[in-house]
Amino acid sequence: MGKSFKDEFTFEKRLEESQDNFAKYPLRIPGVAAFRTHCNPQIPGVETLLYLVPRDMSVGQFIHILSSRLHLTPGKALLVFVKGTLPQTAALMDSV
Repeated sequence: MGKSFKDEFTFEKRLEESQDNFAKYPLRIPGVAAFRTHCNPQIPGVETLLYLVPRDMSVGQFIHILSSRLHLTPGKALLVFVKGTLPQTAALMDSV
């Protein structure tokens, strides 16, 4: 497994990129989806995806988008953690 997103890019670089994104897209939140592919080899070889998520999108909608982009079958579960906790699916991305 490769480096994590935090290990690969310095804090200053991540801060600069997020500030640029906030300036260009004020109604969107920059987000990083990192996958633990070593836990489930059935997930395609994607380890990190960068997203600009609408502030008013729910966590459930975001999970649906991730599942469809990963081509997961309906029987497969996708768990999303934010700072080590599972957010409520009805919560808005702006609040997590």
